[in-house]
Amino acid sequence: MAQGTVQVTHTGTSRWRRRTGEYASLAAALEAAADGDVLTVAPGTYRENLVVQRAVTLRGPEGSPGSVRIAPVDGVPLTVRASAVVQDLHVEGQDAAAPAVLVEEGTPELSNVRVVTRSAAGIEVRGSARPTVRRCAVDNPAGIGIAVLDGAGGVFEECEVVAAGQAGVAVRGGAHPRLERCRVHHTSGSGLSATGENSALEAVGCEIYEVRGSGVQITGRATAHLTDCDVHRTTADGVTLDTDAVLTLADCRIHDIPENAVDLRSRSVLTLTRTTVRQFGRNGLSVWDPGTRVDANQCEIFDSTGDYPAVWVSDGATAVLDSCRVHDVPDALFVLDRGSRADVVDSDLSQVRNTAVSVSDGATAQLDDCRIRDAATGAWFRDHGSGGTLSNCTLDGTQTGVIVTKGADPTVERCTIDSPAEAGVYVSAGGRGSFQNCRVTGSGGYGFHVIDGSRTSLRKCRTERCARGGYEFADSGADASSGAGPLFEECTSDESAGLRAPAARETAVQTVSHSPGLLGAVPGQRTEPEPRSRPRSRSPSRRPAPPRTCSVNWTRWSAWRASNARCAPSPT
Repeated sequence: MAQGTVQVTHTGTSRWRRRTGEYASLAAALEAAADGDVLTVAPGTYRENLVVQRAVTLRGPEGSPGSVRIAPVDGVPLTVRASAVVQDLHVEGQDAAAPAVLVEEGTPELSNVRVVTRSAAGIEVRGSARPTVRRCAVDNPAGIGIAVLDGAGGVFEECEVVAAGQAGVAVRGGAHPRLERCRVHHTSGSGLSATGENSALEAVGCEIYEVRGSGVQITGRATAHLTDCDVHRTTADGVTLDTDAVLTLADCRIHDIPENAVDLRSRSVLTLTRTTVRQFGRNGLSVWDPGTRVDANQCEIFDSTGDYPAVWVSDGATAVLDSCRVHDVPDALFVLDRGSRADVVDSDLSQVRNTAVSVSDGATAQLDDCRIRDAATGAWFRDHGSGGTLSNCTLDGTQTGVIVTKGADPTVERCTIDSPAEAGVYVSAGGRGSFQNCRVTGSGGYGFHVIDGSRTSLRKCRTERCARGGYEFADSGADASSGAGPLFEECTSDESAGLRAPAARETAVQTVSHSPGLLGAVPGQRTEPEPRSRPRSRSPSRRPAPPRTCSVNWTRWSAWRASNARCAPSPT
């Protein structure tokens, strides 16, 4: 289509200015226009580099979207340096070193502008500009979709990045845009990216999907706040935070992620409120490094598609889960390494194929008023220096309720373990632990099973309806004065013989090797059924008594008479 004409309607207050003129080029029309004038562009292709420096209205014909093409051979097709109104244009760029639309100053309004280009950026906003961009679309397979740089701001409403060779939306250099009801998809880089100190991004009601990088990437001291957003079908992590980044997710949905749904490290801080995380291939939340912290409130993490823990906290990081639900996952919470900590309050961990809570390598976990259901192992404190507190928690339908091994030393108080298939509490390999006011009911094995002389403290605990007995102390009995073995005080059972004598060494938990990778040296997560101990001796009334004989030393008859004959069972 050939280049058309431009009609300029002068809207000045004087009679001389209120007139209409036609111009053969957009550049001539812009030169003649003044603030407030309306430039109506006829359908056609304009091979011009436009610069809007006055507060005019530049628009295509009504009812003909895409009929006005701004398509120069190189350079920036459209530059806006004033509080102008630009609408109903189709912009094409070919310069890989320049943006297709550049907004440098003022508070312009861009609406129904479609950018189809192979440029450095589809739309670039910089400096003091604060545009309002509505219902615009960017297709830029060669570069960034929308770039907001160098302290710029602006509001983007109902915009769409349909393709980008790099990030869909990039925020750098202290810029701070707001996105409302936007869609970003089919990008080769991140969907949304913010980096650099004082850079900030706010998104409300947006959807990010089908991106080859992370859905949302916040790095280098940048901050972001996402509300009611969807992030899904990414190739990399759903959300990535790195190097002092700060992100808040409220009422968001992160799903169908092949890697980590959320990964944060290097002193980054994440706050999640009423957010759901589901269908992830690795960790739902992956939290690394000292100073890194995640606070999740009223969130749900579920339906893992991989073999990794739903929440992973390591290398000195901290995670807080308050009123959250974690379910249908291989493992719910893994806390590793000295300095790492997890605080879980009033939360549900259920339908866990392996271990609900695993604490190892000197880490700490504190669970208050939590409910653990249908897990192979409720809580496993694995090794020396690992500990924490389980307070007022219920563990229902596990294979083994609580396991303490290799010098770990947790405090478990006011907890109820109901219907474990094997032991309610199992302590071995020098594990310690303090159990106070705890209750085990309906165990398929023992209530409390302590072996290897583990110095566990039991105080005011009770067992009921435990198939193999309430308390079993193997290799050392319950003797507070011996200095070895468990310490037993004011504990009760509904069976007549609440304490059992030491039995042969047994192993209730078998660790298995794990493939190298994220879990590293952490023992395998599968919990094997507790092997049966050797059969109990049948009662004397059921086993025939062996014949008894008297062995007499005939050569010392007088001594034998003085001491009486000693009777012993004959050899069998």
